[in-house]
Parts: sequence; structure tokens; C-alpha cells
Amino acid sequence: MPTWAADGPKPPSIAELRQEVAGLAESLGERQTRQRLIAIDDSLVGQFSAEVQALRASMLKMLGDAGEDEDLWYLRSVFESDTEFRDEAAHGLSLAAIKSPNDLQDWRFLIRSLPMLEGEQAVSVMKALLRFRQRATNSHWIRRVILLGLKLPEEQQQVAIDLLRHWSGMQATESNGEQRTTLASYQEWYRQKWPEEPTPEWPTEPAEGRWTYRKTKDLLETAAFSAEQVQQGREVYVKTNCSKCHIKGNLGTAQGPNLSDIAAMRQRKELLEAILFPSLELHEDFPSATVVTLSGKILTGLMSAEKDGNVRIVDINGQAQTVARNEIEQLLPSLVSNMPTGALEPLSTEELLALFAFLEFRENPQKPYHALE
Repeated sequence: MPTWAADGPKPPSIAELRQEVAGLAESLGERQTRQRLIAIDDSLVGQFSAEVQALRASMLKMLGDAGEDEDLWYLRSVFESDTEFRDEAAHGLSLAAIKSPNDLQDWRFLIRSLPMLEGEQAVSVMKALLRFRQRATNSHWIRRVILLGLKLPEEQQQVAIDLLRHWSGMQATESNGEQRTTLASYQEWYRQKWPEEPTPEWPTEPAEGRWTYRKTKDLLETAAFSAEQVQQGREVYVKTNCSKCHIKGNLGTAQGPNLSDIAAMRQRKELLEAILFPSLELHEDFPSATVVTLSGKILTGLMSAEKDGNVRIVDINGQAQTVARNEIEQLLPSLVSNMPTGALEPLSTEELLALFAFLEFRENPQKPYHALE
């Protein structure tokens, strides 16, 4: 990323860069043009104003549309290193894959992008995935396509239905013999095939909730955080009881997933979704369960097996209890997360921003993230 000397020439304004990019669109076939787009985009990394986001999104799409190896390499690097623009990088990769679906690594990038996509991005990525012969069999990804389709306007939902048909390899039929061509039909198919998984539907938000998904997402979308907010966020992290189950740096208890480098793996809107709708995605390494003992005691919470075969249950308050295996009458998986809902409701705007500043602070910024979940 270039730096500008205090007594040197001023960096170009966003308006000037936007005008330059508009002119570059006429010569996209030239390598020098695309290298300039890459240089401009790289100079804007770390800026989150609405103008910057719109400009970067347009440039990443231009690079994807060009589809040259150098451009695709850059889009992949943005996906890996610039979490908040991972969805835009995937959008660019999808434009290239629609034209030439030859690189399986791009299929993997597109699959990984599913939880963060919306609107035009979602449609483009699903169109690209349809171009690959490769099929996703993991219930997590199939469920995500259903959820994405449900968020789209009805006239755009067909691409999700087509992708579900492509991946499942079947055209299911209703009991009356009619073909399943609606998302509702695929929801029912999913429930029958994976009854142990959360149902593929969006949760309903409280009618009078203070921090709704859309309101909070809009607040966070262009937020740039300070060191002071990170420090304040540590206090909010404890106040909201996050520290009872999650480690973040040197703070917290390891009852649930470690959040130390969560910002390298999840966008802000993904973190927000996980906080507001904790049962939407259940972490396979931290299953929730209900244990019924022979004495009639019922315990519900995060379940883990101990070395001696006993079962450890951590309840919603972060309190752990161990149940001997010979005392267990029933062990039932739960489709409800142990994480409570409404964690953000008591927070002021200042506290909410501070919490996300702390969550986004990378404890190990040199650690890359390459996992295909």
C-alpha cells in the first residue's frame, strides 16, 4: 500500500480515482490498465467509507470480467487477506468462472463465500457454481444456498433452485406427482435428509428489537475502529458475557469457539449474524445437547466428551457440570445453540461499536486463513 509524504503531493481524492477508473474501463483489455486498477485498489485497503467500498467493488468486478491469470491471482489474494472485501472478490471471481469454469480452486473460493453473499453477488456466484461439474455434498453449503435463495426476490430465486437441483442430482416430486421447483420444496427435502441439522429458514427477529440485523449491519458497514474502541470493547466483551465461553486473546474461557482471530475468518456481517441468530449455524466442534440422567435431572448446553467417557455440559451461564456415563439415561442432540439471543440489546451505540472493534482486532495478524470448512 503506498504512503504519501506530508510535504509531498496529496493523494488523489476518491472522486478523482472514480473518474480515472471510469476512463480505464474503455481499455480493460490492456494489461497496463488492469495493473493500474490493481494499484488503485491496493491503495484503498483499510478504508471503509461508502465511496471507497463502491469504487473497490466496481474495480474487483472489472478485474473478474477481464479474467486474466494476473487479475484472478489478485482477486484470490484479496479474498484471503482482506476479509471485509471477501464477498466482492468472490463476485469478481464468479464473473470469470461464468465465462471459463476451469479452475477448481475458484470453485472452492466461491463455496467459501456463500455465507457472506447478498443480492447481485449471490446471484452471480450461484450462476458460476452452476457452470462447474463439481457438486457440493456438505449439508452446510446446501443449506446456505437455500437461505440465499430465500433472501432473493421471487423472480431471482430460480438460480438457487437450479443450483440445488445440480448439486442434489435429482428432480424431486411432490406426493401428488408434481415436480419440486420451489425453495419450499427443497426446504422440506433438506429437513427429511438432514433431520439432525438446523432447519433451512431465516429466524424471525423480535418486532421491537433495538438492534435488528439491517440496522446494525448498516451501522457497522462503514465503521473504522480506533485503538481506544478496541480497549473499550474488552470491557463490553465481559459485560455481554462473551468471555464466559469464548477466548479472545488473553481474555475469556475456552468453553466455545476461540475468537482470537475470528476477524480473519468472518466478515462483520457474519459475526453479526452469529450473534443475533446463534442457532442459525451450529458449530460442529461444539454441539449442544440435552442430557437426561437416571435420577431425572435434565441438563442442556454445550457438550464435550471427557477422556474417561463421561460427558461435560456447559450451560447458558458458562457453568460446567460433568455427568458420569453410567448415569445417563438419554443423550439428545439440540438444534438450539447454547449461546443466548439478545446479547446486543442492552448496549449503547458506542458500546456496540466498541465490541465489534475488539472482535475485529487481530491477535495474530500474520496468521493466514485458508481453511475450506
